[in-house]
Amino acid sequence: MKNTLINTFFRLVLICLGLIAPQAQSAQLVIIIDDIGNNHTLGNAMVELDGPLTLAFLPHTPYAQKLAHKAHHYDKEVILHAPMENSTAAPLGPGALTRNLTESEFKQTLKKSIAAIPHIQGINNHMGSALTQDPQAMQWVMEILQQEQLYFVDSLTSPKSVAYQQAKAHQLPTLRRHIFLDNNKSQAALKRQWLKALRIAKKTGRAILIGHPYAESHAFLAKQLPNLAAQGIELVSASTLLLQQAWQGFKPIEKKAIAIKHNRYQLISASQPTQGPSTRQNLASNIINNNNKTRARRLNDSHTIP
Repeated sequence: MKNTLINTFFRLVLICLGLIAPQAQSAQLVIIIDDIGNNHTLGNAMVELDGPLTLAFLPHTPYAQKLAHKAHHYDKEVILHAPMENSTAAPLGPGALTRNLTESEFKQTLKKSIAAIPHIQGINNHMGSALTQDPQAMQWVMEILQQEQLYFVDSLTSPKSVAYQQAKAHQLPTLRRHIFLDNNKSQAALKRQWLKALRIAKKTGRAILIGHPYAESHAFLAKQLPNLAAQGIELVSASTLLLQQAWQGFKPIEKKAIAIKHNRYQLISASQPTQGPSTRQNLASNIINNNNKTRARRLNDSHTIP
């Protein structure tokens, strides 16, 4: 994973300098597989699929750590699938974040879940149709993610979710789901949802697709993933998409305005002034930041997708 990120970073630098041409694919697809950790056979099958999938692990589950280590070795992206309170009182399992927790309990629970999964780069919500509507709870989530240098993907289990907006307000790298692949596991339904995701990717340049470790979903993806390149679509991890969007904010500065000759690019944001400290301005130095727990951290940027 580290080598993949470094290669992506330097390729984007060369593109910005005009030394190489960007890839032909203009459409990118992020595939996130949720709910990994309880079933070894199904989780392992997803880990062994070809391509840079983003795998979301439930905390404190029997196989989460073992499969997360293997996923990292297989160059998959590892994120935490954080259980959050839903509106139907469905069981959440260990590490549940609910509105009846105090701020201290809430944040400590999330920190323990983050520490339980090795190699994580970000988090998304497991269920959460109730909690993601709560601005205070989402503020607590984003405060911890700022400390831990992790990105956030809103699974968008409720149309009233404020998670994405809170992540943006906290200047966190953030994405949100477009399509669920397998709410219906029939072949016809899987194909229908898959084609919706591809249409979104081709229309907007990117799509976020969320699936689950079902046997039907695995068989479907095993057939479809090898065909993506021929369809003009590039499969990328969530962090790769965020990194590429960050570099899209870099624009050349006129030579006469340059005080230091080697500093040829600055990161420009329409929503924020360039003066003063900003996490965006430290992107390059924060792409990989190994902390004492040896978890790779990266993507200090807040550019988002529609």
